[in-house]
Amino acid sequence: MSSQISSLPENILKTLAYADIFDYPLTLDELVKFLIGKSEVKKKDLLNSLTKMITNSKKIYTDGEFYCLSKRKNLIPSRVKKRKWSKEKLKIAQKTAAKLQLLPWIKMVGITGALAMENCQKEDDIDLLVITSADSLWITRLLTILLSPFLGIKRRKPKEKYPKDKICFNLFLEENHLKIQPQDLFTAHEICQVKPLFNKDQTYEKFLLENKWVKKFLPNAFGCLLLEKNSPIFSPDFRARIKNLFLKIFNKISFALQYWYMKPKITQEKVSYSQAFFHPENQRKKILSLYQEKIRQLGLDKV
Repeated sequence: MSSQISSLPENILKTLAYADIFDYPLTLDELVKFLIGKSEVKKKDLLNSLTKMITNSKKIYTDGEFYCLSKRKNLIPSRVKKRKWSKEKLKIAQKTAAKLQLLPWIKMVGITGALAMENCQKEDDIDLLVITSADSLWITRLLTILLSPFLGIKRRKPKEKYPKDKICFNLFLEENHLKIQPQDLFTAHEICQVKPLFNKDQTYEKFLLENKWVKKFLPNAFGCLLLEKNSPIFSPDFRARIKNLFLKIFNKISFALQYWYMKPKITQEKVSYSQAFFHPENQRKKILSLYQEKIRQLGLDKV
C-alpha cells in the first residue's frame, strides 16, 4: 500500500477538522478538492477510504451529501441556509465585477472568503480580490473608492457594524506581484478558494502559477488546474512607454496620498506599493491555532 493511501484516513480527518473551524460540512467533491496532504489522491481511492472510515469508525458522519466530524452533524442544516444566502450575495458580486470592468487597469476581480465557499451568514459583507496592471494599484483603488457611489456599488466602511451585502475590497494585487505570503495552510486555502468573476489576459491563471507552492498543502486543489504556459514577451512601442511612465507617476502620487491618510489607522493591515491586504481582523494565526487544537483532540500529527 502506497504511503499516500495509508495516510488517507488521517488526511481526511485533518481536512474535516479544518472545515469544522468554519462550521462547514464538506461535499465529497469539496473533500477531494481540499484534501490536506503532500501528494494528489484519486477520488475513487478517497471514497474507498472514506467508506471504510464511516463503517468502522465513529469519527465521521454523513447524510449522503455532506461529510463532517461525527459530533457536528447539526451543522448540515445551516450549511444549506448559507448556500442560499451566498447565492444571493453572488449576484451582487457579479454585478459589481461587471461595473469594475470600466476601469481599464483592472485585470481580474474575484470573490474570496466565505462567499467563495458558499458559507456566508445572512448579515455578511462581500469580500473581493482586485488584480491590477503593473504600477496602477493605487490609482485604481482611488478611482474605485471615488466612483463606487456613482456606479451603485455599496462599499463597506471601516469598522462598520452592519455590513450586510456591502462590498469589501479587502485585497489588491498588481499583476507583477501576485505571490502571497506566508506559505501555510491558511493562506493556501484562501488562494485555492478564490473564484474569478472577471478575468482578463489569463490573470487568474497567472495568479495560480505564481502561488503554486500551495501544492505543498493542498495538492488536489492545485493539481490539474493549469497547464503551465509561457506568456509571450513583447516590448511596448514608444507611445506605450510614455503612457506607462505617466501612469507610474500618478500611481506613486496616489500611493503616497493614500498611505499618508491610512498610516495612523494601520493595525494588522499589510500595505505596500504593489500589494494591499485590508483585512478587518487578522484571522490567520487564530485559525491555524484552532486547527492544531482540533487535530490534537483527534489524536493526529501536526502539519
